[in-house]
Amino acid sequence: MSKGERLPIRTLVRHGAAAGIIKLASAGLTFLLFMAAAMVTDQRQFGLFSTAYAGASLVSFFSIVGQHAAVLRFWPQYAGIGDIASANGLMVRAIRLTLIGLALSTLLVAVAALLPVGGVPEWRSLILATAGLTLALGWSEFTACALRARSDLFGGLLPRDIVWRVVAILAFALSGFFALGLSAVTATTLLAGLLLLCVLPQTVVLLRDTYQTPRGPLTPAQRAEFKTVTLGLWGVTALPPALGQASTLLVAAILGPEAAGGIFVADRVMRLAVLALNGINQAVAPQISGAFHRGEREHVQRLTGLAAIGGFALALALLVVFVLFGRPILAIFDPAYATGTLHAALLLLGLGAVIGTACGPTELTMQLTGLQRELFRTLVVVNTLGLAVTAGLTLSLGPVGAALGMAGTMAVWCVLGATITRRQIGIDPSVLGFFTGQDATAVRLLLKGRS
Repeated sequence: MSKGERLPIRTLVRHGAAAGIIKLASAGLTFLLFMAAAMVTDQRQFGLFSTAYAGASLVSFFSIVGQHAAVLRFWPQYAGIGDIASANGLMVRAIRLTLIGLALSTLLVAVAALLPVGGVPEWRSLILATAGLTLALGWSEFTACALRARSDLFGGLLPRDIVWRVVAILAFALSGFFALGLSAVTATTLLAGLLLLCVLPQTVVLLRDTYQTPRGPLTPAQRAEFKTVTLGLWGVTALPPALGQASTLLVAAILGPEAAGGIFVADRVMRLAVLALNGINQAVAPQISGAFHRGEREHVQRLTGLAAIGGFALALALLVVFVLFGRPILAIFDPAYATGTLHAALLLLGLGAVIGTACGPTELTMQLTGLQRELFRTLVVVNTLGLAVTAGLTLSLGPVGAALGMAGTMAVWCVLGATITRRQIGIDPSVLGFFTGQDATAVRLLLKGRS
């Protein structure tokens, strides 16, 4: 994408809105998916299922070796200067590294089935199912990002965000209709198999377009940059999402699977609050990378400011919804979750999401503008301390303490990340960046003219 082909703000808004709609539908379907899973399993089996899902998600974030972020960073950069051969060479390298990482991580998870664990008779079967889900989640994340990097927004998002969830909901509904209930092992295995089937067409398209177009080897300088940046991206893309999953596993280890199921549900409901920002990020990620590496920092500031405003507005609105209707929402999954304790946990998580979205697309901006090392250091320090604090709070306050630790960690690293970005590259990705940028000036002039 050359400078002359830069997408205008109006087009990006449409793409962001479309991605936001997809993410909104995805969040609603995710809500229905876990609700369906809760309905066809008892409280213990759902707790085991949510723990297995959290474990598979956690490992999958690390298993793809940061390659999903690497293609978003480098493909627009190389394609933007017309070097399609290098862009395709990069994609081939990323695919190979992803497959190696997935193979090793899946094997490591499967080996854990040999460990003796008392009190969980289905341990071995559950771990093997978790290994399969790890593979499916990791590969689907990479293929989605690879197609998004090539500006195929819908091809990247629809298979996993929409199709898989719809098919899985129908499968759970049918199993509930014909059987008395599902075990955690069956539910996890079913999800893994369906996900691999749903992303199969996506996989075919990616491999066809990559291997049937001109590609060339990366130069020594490109390989060195790729290696250096990938190491940083690996950490910064894995740590933030892994925190939530690690917290669920932490609660399961300290309080048992039933309490872990409740925190898992509260965390999934909270993610509705970050939906708008996540959706906008899908559209603006290649634009941020391309614009920044062309030296168009004002355009990057405009993009991040608009993303922050959109994400913060929805997060704040949903926090109000959680205050008013939190208990009925939790009760949809299981009446046992409609307690004051879990409602308080949901509100704390929602508050953390509001603070995080107010900081805007901080993580994405740092990944794509060369600040991955600073982001990695921040995440390592904050998340390490955060997990320790979360463990202590969970021991002393139960689920509320777990939610307080999770929300606090999210808020702290987002604020620090936005501060570092503003100081290092002069771009403020938070809502403050919007109110001090050119778009805010234009809005004020427009309102003044109307008055």
